[in-house]
Amino acid sequence: MPLPLLPRVQLLSRHFPRIQLRNMSTSTTIPVGTVHLTAPNGGLLSLPGITPASAKAASDCLTENHNAHHIFFNSDGFHNHISHYLLALYDLGASASLLTRSYHHEASYQRTLEAVPHPDIDPLDPQFLGLHSSYSSYLTFFRNEISTKGYEKVLEETFFSGTEKSEDMFVRLFAGFLHPFIHIGYGIEFKQPALIAEGLALASTSGGWMEAIFFAAEKKAKENGEEGKSMVELMAEIRNDAKLRDAPKFTDGNKIKAILERAPEELLRIVSQYKVKEDELELRMAENINAAALFTAASQRKDKEFRIDFFHMHAHNSSLFLPSFLSLPFMTPVHKSRLLSWKGRHDLALYASRRAPDLLIDDVRNYEPKIEAEETNPWLGLLDRAMRWTEDDGHLVKLVRAAMVGERICGVYEGKEWEERGFAMQGQMWVKMAQMAVDAMENPTADNGTIWIRSAGFEEAWQRFGPRRDYGAERKKEEVQRGLKEMEIRD
Repeated sequence: MPLPLLPRVQLLSRHFPRIQLRNMSTSTTIPVGTVHLTAPNGGLLSLPGITPASAKAASDCLTENHNAHHIFFNSDGFHNHISHYLLALYDLGASASLLTRSYHHEASYQRTLEAVPHPDIDPLDPQFLGLHSSYSSYLTFFRNEISTKGYEKVLEETFFSGTEKSEDMFVRLFAGFLHPFIHIGYGIEFKQPALIAEGLALASTSGGWMEAIFFAAEKKAKENGEEGKSMVELMAEIRNDAKLRDAPKFTDGNKIKAILERAPEELLRIVSQYKVKEDELELRMAENINAAALFTAASQRKDKEFRIDFFHMHAHNSSLFLPSFLSLPFMTPVHKSRLLSWKGRHDLALYASRRAPDLLIDDVRNYEPKIEAEETNPWLGLLDRAMRWTEDDGHLVKLVRAAMVGERICGVYEGKEWEERGFAMQGQMWVKMAQMAVDAMENPTADNGTIWIRSAGFEEAWQRFGPRRDYGAERKKEEVQRGLKEMEIRD
């Protein structure tokens, strides 16, 4: 039975009571070229530790990043993650010193933001779209637009106005492993126009090739008129379709494009069956969060150590921004349904592109962590360990934060009935997922310090990783050895 549609503020405050204390309207007091955070307001979690000093440190660092650094830190299109990393830390209560130190570590390898090459850029001119060299021009354009109209109006016009241009931009919102979606999501969550301008410029300079999936799947979904299926059901269909499962090769640079070349009909047949009705928005939002976490956590191998897939992780890390997008005041039920449908279809295509690894759900449920979870609150020790990790653009901290948000949102879908309806992430599995990631961080590979697996459905991807460790047995052995030493001392 679908849950009732919730009003905008209620959608957030149901899961995040502190959101009620904050002004939900567009900020008109923050200059668009400046980031200004205020304590004690954080993001969705707003954990203790957010102080005027940490707010100032984060604001100063993010303002400098906005004005000094390019959104891509190299010519290959690798993304500048500074804002994602610092805002995740800030929301988790990081100190001012940790925020500043983390910023300088990440800033050390960023590209300088060049002068605007096209000062009068026409956003409708296709020659500039998808070009990394156009970033500073689009940043200037969207800063001016937001200064004049406010960021909510600009978001509506850019992605949801129904024009040919907005349709093209809506595709680009999901490009680059969801980085425009994530970047704009942070801007909405923390009410920062400068970050939204960055995200809009990022979307404009990202590729639009996934239109081959989104528009075709949308058309097919309307034509077949059948009831939709859950993401868990559709992931099983992907695994069971040999042509689709085997379409991507490990050597393919872009594995989703490879599927579109070798098994397009098979992919569209399945992803088009994911549909979100307008009277089940909150339910489907939670389902997407749950399913993304599931295939991120459960894509494991029985004979290998636990690892999190780097690409799957982006589906999980991005899912926590769904409440923020859905809370925008202009979003109609039609807009929300479409956003959720496309996010689900993107994630299904992403799962297929990693060769649809088997999901070892019981292995997540029964995971024995390296350090036994605290009896008081299992998240506290995990947060401390994750926040100390200063490598890899802060992906670990973002994963842990997304797991905490997922646990809160999906908590109302606990129990056998909901598990059978596709909510496979249940109970302590959210903590287990975070434990797996933090444990892997503390046990990197010997060759180059890798903690993530990349494309977990491929045999080749697992070759650099060792056999599975039994941390529970290791802890018991250490306890026995400590006991023997204590006996020797007493004797």
